[in-house]
Amino acid sequence: MVGKHSKVKKNKPLLGNHQKCWIWGRNAVRETLSAGFWTIWELFLSDRLPAEELEELEACATKHSVPVVITSDKTLTQKCRAGDHQGMIAKMAPFPYADPEQIRQQTTGTPLYLILDRVQDPYNFGAIIRSAEILGTDAIFLGEQEQCDVTSLVCRTSAGAVNHVPLAQVPNLVAFCQQLKSEKINVLGTAMQAEETLVDYSFTHPTALIVGNEGTGLHPDLLAACSHLIRIPQQGQTESLNVAVSAGILLYEASRQRGFQ
Repeated sequence: MVGKHSKVKKNKPLLGNHQKCWIWGRNAVRETLSAGFWTIWELFLSDRLPAEELEELEACATKHSVPVVITSDKTLTQKCRAGDHQGMIAKMAPFPYADPEQIRQQTTGTPLYLILDRVQDPYNFGAIIRSAEILGTDAIFLGEQEQCDVTSLVCRTSAGAVNHVPLAQVPNLVAFCQQLKSEKINVLGTAMQAEETLVDYSFTHPTALIVGNEGTGLHPDLLAACSHLIRIPQQGQTESLNVAVSAGILLYEASRQRGFQ
């Protein structure tokens, strides 16, 4: 029970509990800090970092109004509960998902969207985001159910790419796909039984590419909502490709057809 003279401390909302509210590692922290997109509540830097690097990071933090604490490696490890922080950790606000309608209104030219159906492994999710950002995807749309959220592990696996490609949550992926089709955007799914291969499809058309769950693939309702189905040709004995690898192959083909050099 709080006494009437006690002060209740109101904490700012965080990304999550324990490790989830922290990101760490040189690439993830530096990209997130310099982008100024995802709010950092506090930046903690090791006192063993080179003086020039500390000065550079502090200047960038000041630019974005981020408080900086210089402390020991031991303190950083205790806070993020990980030893691979490379002398940089950041306490994060909840991830700022984009508005789906705003993304679609602001997308110009021939859009290339990526839709994720229940991707649950943070390593896969982060790797997909990294590939999508590098290969020119306009935005990534996620379902709200059974989908991995943007966590510190996702951010680190993406090497900070979460700051550079819009990510939006939608309540109903099937309804969203139907809406895209009504706007003349091809909804493209993958299936082993598809007649077309990825090189047969013209990615120069407005396209929303769907990749599915690691274990079960695309949900049957989403598969039925696709306007086109393609497959990635395979020669080996393994039943299927990892979802992050599949997404990378498909997005590379899209970029190649769109003039990626």
